[in-house]
Amino acid sequence: RSPMRHSLFVLALAAVAGPASASSLTSTFTLASDYLFDGVSQTQNDPAFQASLDWSHDSGFYLGTWASNVDFGAGDPADVEIDFYGGFAREYESGWGWTAGFAHYTYTGAPSSYDYTELTAGLTFPGGTSLQAWASDDDALDGSAWRVKAKHSIDLGDDWSLDFEATRTNYSSPLFTDFTHGQLGVSKTFGNFAAYLGYSTTTLDRNDAAADDGKALAGGRVLFTLSATVDWLNL
Repeated sequence: RSPMRHSLFVLALAAVAGPASASSLTSTFTLASDYLFDGVSQTQNDPAFQASLDWSHDSGFYLGTWASNVDFGAGDPADVEIDFYGGFAREYESGWGWTAGFAHYTYTGAPSSYDYTELTAGLTFPGGTSLQAWASDDDALDGSAWRVKAKHSIDLGDDWSLDFEATRTNYSSPLFTDFTHGQLGVSKTFGNFAAYLGYSTTTLDRNDAAADDGKALAGGRVLFTLSATVDWLNL
């Protein structure tokens, strides 16, 4: 089981970037070829449908929830992941920014022992680079865990970008395997829609993460997503 896969940091800074309105409420709906958490499939290599509801205020405060179908294998009761998050974010005209907050992860159909909470903090740098860290200490993870993600985007013009990311995840428990994830892709925005095509890989092997059919859950693979954002409130 793994934390929320979209970047809270990106959502938070997007909420306060530019000439923000006093308050906004938006949703993003995503179709994905797979639900990857840092390169590890959460849906047995199958497609996913995901949705969010995000409120933000130009003071910097934000709250939201996000959901996706999940499949952790035969006999596992979890079927939907629902996350709740909030915090404070700030971005400056110089291009620097920061955020601090929390995220709570729940799984419908599964016992409450699956649920856990993380604290998160991040920085953005001028030029399209961001750094985000998550930390948790919970029985669901059999102890403490942390991960750090670096991302960089290059503007290619005409609403295209080239996107890089790398993540390191470490666990205190021997029940989980530490690993590194890397991903490279291109994204395109058009109106309220966005498309992404990328390639993801990890240092995990088949013994660390395998699907019910024996196929690798964390091997190299192509990922495609298509998203649409709806503004419900903009005051």
